Amino acid sequence: MIGERIGRYQQELKVKPKSVEIVDSPTKWGSCSWDKKLTFNYRLAMAPLEVIDYVIIHELCHIHHMNHDRSFWRRIGSIMPDYKTKEDYLMRNGRAMTL
Repeated sequence: MIGERIGRYQQELKVKPKSVEIVDSPTKWGSCSWDKKLTFNYRLAMAPLEVIDYVIIHELCHIHHMNHDRSFWRRIGSIMPDYKTKEDYLMRNGRAMTL
């Protein structure tokens, strides 16, 4: 599912990750390394699709913006204007998303 969703958004954002990995992370939903390698927490599978999409968009945007500056957030907002509701969902429900 992650790969399919990345394919959709990488075209829209005009970026391409070097690799994608699913991991067990106690602290992060996703990450992007300096060399364009993306990782995603397996627990995202327990989130609604639009929340998964938010994390994917967030990490894909890091390919061009390696920090959380204003242009980074503007780029996310151009794809998903209501991204803050997705962040709120993860803050409220993230701890319950466990096996």
